[in-house]
Amino acid sequence: MPAIESAGQQDVPALARVFVRCWRDAYRGVVADEIVDALDAAEEERRWSGLVGEHRILVAREEGVAVGMVRFGADEDEPLRGHVFSLYVDPSASGAGVGRALLARAVEELAAEGFASATLWVFSANERALRFYRAAGWRETGRTRVEPEWQALELELRTELS
Repeated sequence: MPAIESAGQQDVPALARVFVRCWRDAYRGVVADEIVDALDAAEEERRWSGLVGEHRILVAREEGVAVGMVRFGADEDEPLRGHVFSLYVDPSASGAGVGRALLARAVEELAAEGFASATLWVFSANERALRFYRAAGWRETGRTRVEPEWQALELELRTELS
């Protein structure tokens, strides 16, 4: 099982690398190919540098190498509810339990912070992610959105925290 710890600015290049690799592996056909092809590692490093200070981010490492991450905190729409903003596992570590471990830690920490429930958004065409979250007890709320940046339908999922 990977080591999971809080991410810091020193992890930004690895976070950007995992993000780009995940998008190129999992989102082709989920969002427009032009969006996936336009991902730029340097631009993503700048974005993740800001996100490290904005939300809690946990990074999973195997033999010192970042193989996954989860970003979470208070829901921006409803601050009394927790939210998982993103969960990414490098394709090289897919299927090894890294995502389950990261999600479990995020849920555990959100519950410890006093949140009774949590939400997340997932692309409706990402069947693998939907199966993953449903298996972990997340259920659709009926809310949907299409973010202009991604131009793809997303579903909101929710879980109760204990």
